[in-house]
Amino acid sequence: MPLPDPVEREMLHRRVTEVVGYHRRDLLWDIEARLIDSKTRPYANPWREVLSGKPVHDMSLRLTVDTDFRIRAVDVASDNNPYPLCSEAASAFAPLVGLTIGPGWKKNVRERIPRSAGCTHLAELIGSVGSVMFQTILPVLQQKGAFDKHPRPGLIDSCCAYRRGSDVVKHLWPNLPIK
Repeated sequence: MPLPDPVEREMLHRRVTEVVGYHRRDLLWDIEARLIDSKTRPYANPWREVLSGKPVHDMSLRLTVDTDFRIRAVDVASDNNPYPLCSEAASAFAPLVGLTIGPGWKKNVRERIPRSAGCTHLAELIGSVGSVMFQTILPVLQQKGAFDKHPRPGLIDSCCAYRRGSDVVKHLWPNLPIK
């Protein structure tokens, strides 16, 4: 169901986020995220002037992962930032290499990337990258029968559809204890 009609209003800010998952020829996976912020009016600070509709932020993040969800490589690009100093945050994401995406993912990222060294906008993309990684890889693993007998760890009770005892869970894993 769509949102109810709003009161008359004027758009001032727009954020577009896109996250795409790829299966690579070398059997690794790339998850790419891009965030673009723009204003409907000109924006200026002492370091930069941005015309209406042009990006204030245009940042990208790519995680290359293996089938065990371990990060093999991280690439970060900041094509537009409000401050020149923002570009320095890209190197703060290198410590993610070797980390496994799974339970506690966002907490583990915060432990490896201090807020004062990273970038709020790139950090926002991290959560989406983890989610899209699962949406990209799990169907391939599922087609190979990886979850025929047991659901992937952490799936049960992760949402209302996968709630233990739900119709979905009973159908997919009829032998799973209801506990």
